[in-house]
Amino acid sequence: MSNFQPRLQTLAQLIPPLSPDMHKGDCGRVAAIGGCEEYTGAPYFVASTALRLGTDIAYVICEKDAGAVIKGYSPDLIVNPYLRSRKIEPLLDKLHAVSVGSGLGNDGNIRESVRRAIQAARDRRLPIVIDADALAIVGESPDIISGYHNAVLTPNPPEFARLCKALGVATDDKPVDQVAQLAAQKLGGPTLLVKGRKDIITDGHGVFICDETSGLRRCGGQGDILSGATLAFLAWGEKYKQGAWKSTAQEKIEHKLIPMHAAYAACMLTKHASYLAYEECGRATMSTSVLEQVDIAFDNKFEEILEAVKPASK
Repeated sequence: MSNFQPRLQTLAQLIPPLSPDMHKGDCGRVAAIGGCEEYTGAPYFVASTALRLGTDIAYVICEKDAGAVIKGYSPDLIVNPYLRSRKIEPLLDKLHAVSVGSGLGNDGNIRESVRRAIQAARDRRLPIVIDADALAIVGESPDIISGYHNAVLTPNPPEFARLCKALGVATDDKPVDQVAQLAAQKLGGPTLLVKGRKDIITDGHGVFICDETSGLRRCGGQGDILSGATLAFLAWGEKYKQGAWKSTAQEKIEHKLIPMHAAYAACMLTKHASYLAYEECGRATMSTSVLEQVDIAFDNKFEEILEAVKPASK
């Protein structure tokens, strides 16, 4: 696969067609694992983005001290303050995808719980988004995710530099896309989504580059919105693999390439939502402003395609 941008019509195959015959959960059940006393907004952004894009149920699995705060943000989220316990694992059996790391903090005991959660999700073959503080866990123990194809890691430039150092990948005198490809090859399975002015997405074989125009504000929380969008598309990808709906599109998505396509779609939508928020709010743009534009960004990119090419329900 060469460097290119997937067609919107191809990405749209991952989006479940809405139908009066659907039931709760048919459009995805997801969870954001993260959130401590200091960082309560991050998992809220992850889970709320997934809901705004159209997943049916979103859990937040957080530290006890964060639970009441996050519950107060939104009645739409199911908040389980079980991050330090083994109650996480039975919940994973209900899910189609999970995001790990947003608002995690640096507590060693929490990190150990997250290690167990990542392994439990992997054992269940769940799609996993790994972001923020969970990337440090991968840097310490790459084996926890290496060789697993159903995962997307979303480092920003400093996080990517630390990950490359941990993997023994030199970053000097090479374009970012080449370095990312080498790092993904070292991991041997997961997709890397390296955030930047142009987002680089690679599984070690092919490369997608998302150069969608974004807003000029770099407020904290936009990476969590990206994780939530990736989470939604990965959950839909699981339903797509199960044949939950039939696509009339000629260009099918290979199952092994679903994480690449999910990551690209998430980058495109997050950047476009950022652009829309900045157009409206300017310097006052916050991540809540971007979150409020996520559904509009989705409609701008996909509404006409979904109307023109409707997959046939089973």
